[in-house]
Amino acid sequence: MKKFYITILTFMLISSTYAQSDLNPFLETNFTPPKAYLGFSTGINNMIGIIGPQLDVVINKNLTIGAGIGLSSWGTKWAINMQFYPQGWNKFYVKGGYSQNSGLEDFEPEMELSNGNTDYVLMDLKPVGNVFFTAGYAWKIGKRNKFYLEGGYALPLITEDYYELYDDSVKLSSTSEQLMQLLRPGGLVIALGLNFAL
Repeated sequence: MKKFYITILTFMLISSTYAQSDLNPFLETNFTPPKAYLGFSTGINNMIGIIGPQLDVVINKNLTIGAGIGLSSWGTKWAINMQFYPQGWNKFYVKGGYSQNSGLEDFEPEMELSNGNTDYVLMDLKPVGNVFFTAGYAWKIGKRNKFYLEGGYALPLITEDYYELYDDSVKLSSTSEQLMQLLRPGGLVIALGLNFAL
């Protein structure tokens, strides 16, 4: 997995360096900036979860404000964000925003307990919000559409009491607690998506 992340990061850096010589699409006489982008994205800790639609409204040639909603392993997920493109739409960008996972009721995974036994444990996954920061690179597809890859980090705003067991007498093992912490929204972000100009 570590090799995968290093490969993606290296690819993004090489692409960014190569793109320094590319023609800025806003200098092309036949290029009209779109009013918005409608797209879909997926990934690990992606801003809208495993899959979902998003809309980015163009503010000016370097800035968009976006929002989206999707499905995640921690319930539904929605997010708002701002993206800054210092070199144009089809190049390097940085993004910051906020995402919120709804949580799940009556979630019943099979977990290891503190006594060493394994059993199904009924619990509620509580809502978790994240502040996220990413950097990415966008490639032009067709005349005005784009494909992008991005990576970064999502910082969870709730680090304790993010799930609640129905049975107070049940206690998870340290391994199960670590697993729940790993499943909780937040951490490394790897995402890819496709946006269509409107």
